[in-house]
Amino acid sequence: MADYELVLNYDKCTGCRICETACSVHHGLGANPERAMIRIVKLEGEADVVSIPVNCMRCEDAPCEAICPVGAISTNPTTGARQVDKEKCIGCSACVYICPFGAALLDRSVGNVFICDLCDGDPLCARLCPFGALQYIRSDEVSAKLKRARADKLLDFLKLSSVPSE
Repeated sequence: MADYELVLNYDKCTGCRICETACSVHHGLGANPERAMIRIVKLEGEADVVSIPVNCMRCEDAPCEAICPVGAISTNPTTGARQVDKEKCIGCSACVYICPFGAALLDRSVGNVFICDLCDGDPLCARLCPFGALQYIRSDEVSAKLKRARADKLLDFLKLSSVPSE
């Protein structure tokens, strides 16, 4: 298990997209947020717009890793991040479809999937986030209560935003 976690603070995200641009540049993909390993999703409610960073949640029993027919996805033992072996990946998108968070993405220009690799233990998105929406902190500092409160807040928003307007 990794000693650090990338924590997403939804209520602090302003939607500036600095994380997406930094990610794509850092990974040699140009200043192209569409090719970033983190995504900012904007959800519009009746009264406001909420920006939500979407990233690999490093599932304990990762469905992306389990479904890969060629074994191209593995877990980095140091960081806990999923690694995609570009030589093995056949671009079938099975991991893209099964990821419950939408964090596995297919780069059609090269025919490979990419998943956040946590920048080998020093995620640039967290270092450059000006509002603290992304933080890379020690696992023992992340309280289960705080995680639960954030998840409940997100679920409440999603429930409100899915109510059809009359």
